[in-house]
Amino acid sequence: MKGGSCALTGHRILPDGLDRKLLFDELETLIKEGYDHFFCGMAEGFDLLTLGFLVELKERYPLCLEACIPFQGQESSFSEENRKLYRDLLLRCDRITTLFPHYKKGCFLIRDRYMADCSDLIFAYCTKRTGGTAYTVRYAEQTGKKIKFSRSAPSSGDKE
Repeated sequence: MKGGSCALTGHRILPDGLDRKLLFDELETLIKEGYDHFFCGMAEGFDLLTLGFLVELKERYPLCLEACIPFQGQESSFSEENRKLYRDLLLRCDRITTLFPHYKKGCFLIRDRYMADCSDLIFAYCTKRTGGTAYTVRYAEQTGKKIKFSRSAPSSGDKE
Protein backbone atom coordinates (compact mmCIF):
# COMPACT_ATOMS: atom_id res chain seq x y z
CA MET A 1 0.00 0.00 0.00
CA LYS A 2 1.18 3.49 -0.73
CA GLY A 3 -0.27 6.61 0.79
CA GLY A 4 -2.75 5.06 3.22
CA SER A 5 -4.49 6.97 5.98
CA CYS A 6 -5.01 5.86 9.57
CA ALA A 7 -7.19 7.20 12.38
CA LEU A 8 -5.99 6.72 15.95
CA THR A 9 -8.46 5.95 18.72
CA GLY A 10 -7.92 4.86 22.31
CA HIS A 11 -8.79 5.45 25.91
CA ARG A 12 -8.01 8.62 27.81
CA ILE A 13 -6.89 6.71 30.89
CA LEU A 14 -4.14 4.22 30.14
CA PRO A 15 -2.95 1.44 32.45
CA ASP A 16 0.46 1.67 34.12
CA GLY A 17 1.50 -1.57 32.43
CA LEU A 18 0.88 -0.36 28.88
CA ASP A 19 3.71 -1.63 26.66
CA ARG A 20 4.90 1.65 25.18
CA LYS A 21 7.71 0.04 23.19
CA LEU A 22 5.27 -2.34 21.56
CA LEU A 23 2.92 0.56 20.79
CA PHE A 24 5.80 2.50 19.18
CA ASP A 25 6.75 -0.59 17.15
CA GLU A 26 3.12 -1.09 16.04
CA LEU A 27 3.01 2.47 14.74
CA GLU A 28 6.29 1.99 12.89
CA THR A 29 4.91 -1.20 11.34
CA LEU A 30 1.86 0.71 10.09
CA ILE A 31 4.21 3.22 8.46
CA LYS A 32 6.22 0.42 6.85
CA GLU A 33 2.94 -1.03 5.54
CA GLY A 34 2.34 2.28 3.72
CA TYR A 35 0.24 4.35 6.10
CA ASP A 36 1.61 7.87 5.99
CA HIS A 37 -1.31 10.13 6.97
CA PHE A 38 -2.44 9.88 10.58
CA PHE A 39 -5.56 11.47 12.09
CA CYS A 40 -5.34 12.19 15.81
CA GLY A 41 -8.29 13.31 17.96
CA MET A 42 -5.95 15.14 20.38
CA ALA A 43 -7.54 13.70 23.54
CA GLU A 44 -5.53 12.95 26.64
CA GLY A 45 -4.14 9.45 27.00
CA PHE A 46 -3.77 7.29 23.90
CA ASP A 47 -4.15 10.13 21.37
CA LEU A 48 -1.39 12.32 22.76
CA LEU A 49 0.87 9.34 23.48
CA THR A 50 0.63 7.96 19.93
CA LEU A 51 0.98 11.41 18.38
CA GLY A 52 4.18 11.91 20.38
CA PHE A 53 5.51 8.64 19.00
CA LEU A 54 4.52 9.65 15.46
CA VAL A 55 6.29 13.00 15.84
CA GLU A 56 9.41 11.02 16.74
CA LEU A 57 8.90 8.64 13.80
CA LYS A 58 8.40 11.62 11.48
CA GLU A 59 12.12 12.31 11.86
CA ARG A 60 12.74 9.08 9.89
CA TYR A 61 9.67 8.78 7.68
CA PRO A 62 7.68 11.22 5.50
CA LEU A 63 4.40 11.50 7.40
CA CYS A 64 1.42 13.82 7.44
CA LEU A 65 0.05 14.30 10.95
CA GLU A 66 -3.43 15.79 11.20
CA ALA A 67 -4.87 17.04 14.47
CA CYS A 68 -8.66 16.61 14.51
CA ILE A 69 -9.98 18.92 17.19
CA PRO A 70 -13.66 18.64 18.09
CA PHE A 71 -13.86 22.27 19.28
CA GLN A 72 -11.55 25.20 19.90
CA GLY A 73 -10.31 25.03 23.48
CA GLN A 74 -10.60 21.25 23.83
CA GLU A 75 -7.47 21.24 25.98
CA SER A 76 -8.82 23.72 28.56
CA SER A 77 -9.90 20.88 30.89
CA PHE A 78 -6.55 19.04 30.60
CA SER A 79 -3.95 19.04 33.35
CA GLU A 80 -1.29 21.74 32.96
CA GLU A 81 1.22 19.08 31.88
CA ASN A 82 -1.13 17.73 29.22
CA ARG A 83 -2.07 21.23 28.00
CA LYS A 84 1.63 21.89 27.39
CA LEU A 85 2.04 18.53 25.64
CA TYR A 86 -1.08 19.22 23.55
CA ARG A 87 0.21 22.62 22.42
CA ASP A 88 3.71 21.28 21.69
CA LEU A 89 2.33 18.40 19.62
CA LEU A 90 -0.13 20.66 17.82
CA LEU A 91 2.82 22.71 16.57
CA ARG A 92 4.30 19.53 15.05
CA CYS A 93 1.15 18.63 13.10
CA ASP A 94 1.01 19.28 9.37
CA ARG A 95 -2.73 19.94 9.38
CA ILE A 96 -5.18 21.12 12.00
CA THR A 97 -8.87 20.48 11.49
CA THR A 98 -11.13 22.14 14.07
CA LEU A 99 -14.74 21.05 13.66
CA PHE A 100 -16.53 23.60 15.87
CA PRO A 101 -15.57 27.01 17.30
CA HIS A 102 -17.04 26.10 20.72
CA TYR A 103 -18.14 22.98 22.56
CA LYS A 104 -21.28 21.47 21.05
CA LYS A 105 -23.13 18.41 22.33
CA GLY A 106 -21.95 15.40 20.34
CA CYS A 107 -18.83 17.11 18.98
CA PHE A 108 -16.50 14.33 20.18
CA LEU A 109 -18.51 11.68 18.34
CA ILE A 110 -18.69 13.88 15.25
CA ARG A 111 -14.88 14.17 15.43
CA ASP A 112 -14.59 10.38 15.75
CA ARG A 113 -16.82 9.80 12.70
CA TYR A 114 -14.88 12.41 10.71
CA MET A 115 -11.59 10.64 11.40
CA ALA A 116 -13.04 7.21 10.59
CA ASP A 117 -14.65 8.47 7.37
CA CYS A 118 -11.35 10.01 6.21
CA SER A 119 -9.25 6.92 6.97
CA ASP A 120 -8.42 3.62 5.34
CA LEU A 121 -7.59 2.03 8.69
CA ILE A 122 -8.59 2.53 12.32
CA PHE A 123 -5.78 1.79 14.79
CA ALA A 124 -7.45 1.24 18.15
CA TYR A 125 -6.52 0.68 21.76
CA CYS A 126 -9.89 -0.53 23.02
CA THR A 127 -10.31 -2.57 26.20
CA LYS A 128 -13.88 -1.50 27.08
CA ARG A 129 -17.27 -1.92 25.45
CA THR A 130 -18.44 1.61 26.26
CA GLY A 131 -17.16 5.12 25.62
CA GLY A 132 -15.89 7.04 22.63
CA THR A 133 -13.26 4.51 21.59
CA ALA A 134 -15.77 1.64 21.55
CA TYR A 135 -18.20 3.88 19.65
CA THR A 136 -15.53 4.66 17.04
CA VAL A 137 -14.67 0.98 16.62
CA ARG A 138 -18.36 0.06 16.18
CA TYR A 139 -18.83 2.91 13.70
CA ALA A 140 -15.79 1.73 11.74
CA GLU A 141 -17.15 -1.84 11.69
CA GLN A 142 -20.54 -0.62 10.45
CA THR A 143 -18.94 1.39 7.66
CA GLY A 144 -16.65 -1.44 6.56
CA LYS A 145 -13.38 0.14 7.65
CA LYS A 146 -10.35 -2.00 8.34
CA ILE A 147 -9.53 -2.05 12.07
CA LYS A 148 -6.28 -3.03 13.72
CA PHE A 149 -6.16 -3.35 17.50
CA SER A 150 -3.06 -2.49 19.46
CA ARG A 151 -1.65 -5.38 21.44
CA SER A 152 0.05 -3.02 23.92
CA ALA A 153 -2.43 -3.65 26.76
CA PRO A 154 -0.92 -5.19 29.89
CA SER A 155 -1.17 -8.94 30.32
CA SER A 156 -4.25 -10.20 32.12
CA GLY A 157 -2.33 -10.32 35.41
CA ASP A 158 -1.96 -6.54 35.39
CA LYS A 159 -4.70 -4.17 36.47
CA GLU A 160 -5.87 -1.07 34.68
